[in-house]
Amino acid sequence: MEKVLTQEEIDALLSGLEEGKIETTPKEVGEGKKLSSFDFKNYTISTRLKIPGLEVINDQLARSLRMSFSTLLREMIDISNFPIQMERFKDFLNKIPVPTSIHIFKIEPLKGQALLIIDAPLVFAFIERFLGGGERKITKIEGREFTPVEQRLIKKVVNLIFDELEKAWKNIYPIKPKYIRGEVNPQFARVLQPEETVIVCGYSVELETLSGKILFIYSLTTFQPIKAQLYSPYQIEEYIDYTWKKAIENCLYNSEVVLRALLGKGQITIRDLINLEPGDIIILDKKIEEPIEVLIEDTPKILGRMGVFKNHLAIQIEQFLISEKES
Repeated sequence: MEKVLTQEEIDALLSGLEEGKIETTPKEVGEGKKLSSFDFKNYTISTRLKIPGLEVINDQLARSLRMSFSTLLREMIDISNFPIQMERFKDFLNKIPVPTSIHIFKIEPLKGQALLIIDAPLVFAFIERFLGGGERKITKIEGREFTPVEQRLIKKVVNLIFDELEKAWKNIYPIKPKYIRGEVNPQFARVLQPEETVIVCGYSVELETLSGKILFIYSLTTFQPIKAQLYSPYQIEEYIDYTWKKAIENCLYNSEVVLRALLGKGQITIRDLINLEPGDIIILDKKIEEPIEVLIEDTPKILGRMGVFKNHLAIQIEQFLISEKES
């Protein structure tokens, strides 16, 4: 087949069959024409998809990962996303080399499982930086697995990716990635049926001396409940103006606030208040070993200990208080 149908054409074809607009009765083949057999069982799906919502998510995730990875590795990282692909799950797994960092997770509240795949060269580049390595060396990958220490370091990168993935989905459909387990061999990551159609979202990660890929593999059925949101041509994308954000932060950081340390409270009568003299003692409701409450603009925010620092009365912070509205 020279032309592969798009998802819109497939939907239109199925709709036409159901409504009887498309004839299903076989017709005779004219002279000089041959029928070619088509194996529906073993055909290969490999086509690009146009899913506006998912493309917005991929663009935003690429930008956020570029910033997060650059900060993590202390060097400039270039990340670009590939076009969205659709293919059979078994065909995809057959192309994954060994070893590869494969992570199985769920996209709650959606059903089904998904895969996060990170190329081994990228994994070792992250691990080397985490362990204080400088100039990147060529690591022999074939025939080895990740050690327990390396797996824990990889999990740090995976958690960062999941955090950014959750933020990227926020404006389309709120999700929460839930980690299940990690694998090295694709044969042990068969979380979907071999013939099941999957959506592949890929990213190219370019470092100074090497490059690699990060892939997300989703089942097509996972997105069925939110198909309307993903295929909507207009998506509200969160845009952050970092210059404006920095200016607001500077204004906030330079704002002055009033702090008051409350040593304690007590009650006396008006008569006692009028007759107070130097040396009199007022009994408070706090013991000397109890922490002191610090108010910021009359709102309790800090618990601390009273003391002296460089001949000045001071409060040593022990705990920050969080109100019910902030929790």
